[in-house]
Amino acid sequence: MKIRTELCDTEEIVIRTRERTERIRALEQAVEEALRGENELSLFSDSTEHFVPKASVLFFESSGGKIYAHTAERIYTAPYKLFELENILPSSFVRISKSTIANVAKISCLRRELVGNGEIGFRSCDKKAFFSRAYFKLLQYKIEETRLHK
Repeated sequence: MKIRTELCDTEEIVIRTRERTERIRALEQAVEEALRGENELSLFSDSTEHFVPKASVLFFESSGGKIYAHTAERIYTAPYKLFELENILPSSFVRISKSTIANVAKISCLRRELVGNGEIGFRSCDKKAFFSRAYFKLLQYKIEETRLHK
């Protein structure tokens, strides 16, 4: 795939392709989100509001009635419910348990226990998240899909 930028009087983004694959649809969605400024989330640390790129979030977890967003460096609170996040996050995010949504693009390893549940490790940090066996097949599918489209 080639990327080419031409300067002209009007702004227009054109994608030329033989067929409209999932990869092309994902590219279209990413461009639309970037143009609308929807590539960031409003998250909080203490009383400070931070605008954090969605792609930098490793996972979201629900605990004690709050939603926490984990990046490699920090933990934020999120003013969303998990089902709301599922609707606004890019396709690289997937539910991995009843209380957790993970960014499969940031996963570095999976460790599965014999009795179903398992642990996920993330790139560039020591943070871990846990997946339940009910969500394992979806997690595997999303990881494969993400790896194929790189």
